[in-house]
Amino acid sequence: MTANKTGFFNDLLSHISEPIYLTDKTDEVNEEIKYNHWVLTAPSDIVAQTTTADFLEFIQKVKDNYKTQLANCQLDIDLTFYLWFEEPGELCFNFINSNHDRLPFGCKLKYTDRPEEIVDQYLKSKYHDQVILWDELKTVKTPEEIVEADRLEKELHDNFVLTVYQEKIKKQR
Repeated sequence: MTANKTGFFNDLLSHISEPIYLTDKTDEVNEEIKYNHWVLTAPSDIVAQTTTADFLEFIQKVKDNYKTQLANCQLDIDLTFYLWFEEPGELCFNFINSNHDRLPFGCKLKYTDRPEEIVDQYLKSKYHDQVILWDELKTVKTPEEIVEADRLEKELHDNFVLTVYQEKIKKQR
């Protein structure tokens, strides 16, 4: 296990050189997600050592590498970079081509112009060790409890709003 934030980010740096999946087609979004999706998770002891700036600096290195790959490709496209936070304790970002007219989420979105807002949400999460505490769970046994749990899950799904930062990355022409 990585003992400090320097080791944590150095471990991540080894993945930066992986090639980005580039296409100008919108029907290949699943491939774009498969190859261009990043999920950063750090244990609470590493999170305690890091700042928003640390994560944004790492993300910028990924973006810079992808900008270089984009500049060297034959396609005439730009990229859409987007960043969001998911429980339990995941800071996520992805790159898709700019021909997509919307981000590939199945929920309502709230946009922020501050990537710091997303990273701050991640750093404030209480689930960095990716464990949901047992006392936060409730056992449902009776048919009535199951029906109510299903209703609450549907309500949560229908009302869920994900905060996302989005940025256009222009190809250097």
